[in-house]
Amino acid sequence: MLSKSKKLVVSLFCGVGGLDLGFQSAGFEVAVAIDNNPKVLELYKLNFPDTLVLCRDIGDISTSEIRETIQNKYPDWDGEIAAVIGGPPCQGFSVAGKQDVNDERSQLIIKFINLVIELNPLMFVMENVPAIESKKFESITGNAIAQIEEHYILSKWLLIASDYGVPQKRQRAIWVGSQLAPVNAPYQSDRRFSVGEAISDLSHIPINPQTDTWEWNSEWGEKGEYAQYLEKVFPNSSSSQKDIISGCKATVHTVATQQKYADTKPGKKEPTTWAYRLSKNGFSPTLRAGSGNRTAARPIHYEQARVITVREAARLHSFPDWFEFGTSKLAAHKAIGNSVPPLLAYAIAQTHNIELEQQSPHRKSTVKRLSVSSLLGLIYAPNFAYKENFNFVTYSYQIEAAIKKCSGKKYSLREIIAVDERGPPIRRNAFIFYNFLGLLVLK
Repeated sequence: MLSKSKKLVVSLFCGVGGLDLGFQSAGFEVAVAIDNNPKVLELYKLNFPDTLVLCRDIGDISTSEIRETIQNKYPDWDGEIAAVIGGPPCQGFSVAGKQDVNDERSQLIIKFINLVIELNPLMFVMENVPAIESKKFESITGNAIAQIEEHYILSKWLLIASDYGVPQKRQRAIWVGSQLAPVNAPYQSDRRFSVGEAISDLSHIPINPQTDTWEWNSEWGEKGEYAQYLEKVFPNSSSSQKDIISGCKATVHTVATQQKYADTKPGKKEPTTWAYRLSKNGFSPTLRAGSGNRTAARPIHYEQARVITVREAARLHSFPDWFEFGTSKLAAHKAIGNSVPPLLAYAIAQTHNIELEQQSPHRKSTVKRLSVSSLLGLIYAPNFAYKENFNFVTYSYQIEAAIKKCSGKKYSLREIIAVDERGPPIRRNAFIFYNFLGLLVLK
């Protein structure tokens, strides 16, 4: 398979693929997806049959294995990775969880960043809960940021899913690293969808505890505007699945529970189960993987005395109707709650597209134009020498290309920087690059 002109992505902690769907629909190609949960990966493969999947712990997989996997799939691959994307498990940071700084899951951010640096993509995206910015976690995030900023220009965003067309008030911290310039947050969508606009058309389906999958009946009319919008943004190549809707099986409640739900007003919580009742004209609260502090995992339907179905949750998370979640309701709701809403991911990916297009002429044409000697001049020029604001990552692509051309070997920016540990990073890098490239010129 040819990789020329493809913007290849590596997905870490891929889960069911919310980030991946957004990037895929924005024109990227997910070359390999990695997660350590085999059941979730089975769901992933249902929806991304062309993506290579590795069931591995992120701490146990090497960059050489990832690169070899990509090379085997794309024999002509030039080694460039457009982006590494992922959302390390957030339970250690989550307000709904224990916020334990010693939770081993909190350390997965460092492992994620280490892999990013070793893979050396042009850009990366890391998603997590807003609490990651808390001072409580500075011992972890501070180290992560220090590592990132030696190699990337870091931009940090706090985004609300409802600003990007998702009918859900989900708030997430997004870290974005670029090798050339700061990246602006995506423009907010001019389209807003309420809970009712997202799922009211599903009321045509005779929901019951026995039947999970239905074919859309022409007598029900067309799907709602929101459902059609999702299918336009996230088209499915399989036309045979166009009218099939799965995940419709209802949860069985006792008569007493049904009465409690019926007595709960929209926008309020049922006091014993803490289940939130959706408001038809509002946004859904954050859909989560499990129950948290005084909050049930699944909200109550705004009209019917029951919790929402898997398909309704998927709609509220902006997954298109063709996206499959298997037959386990519990696993499906957990997978949805752990994922990035695809419309939010799509907005982030579109921003990356713009950034890569802006980088492309500089990145590709400059490599052809700059020689090692001119790079020496660039690095040691009076305007840049010893300047704390000079970012060597900006020129890493040209520097590495020039080194490879002169020496016949490929050295990563990280390998070069690791030569010397003395002095402030910027000045240290200046000396390392100057001396290293100078030796090549002498040769």
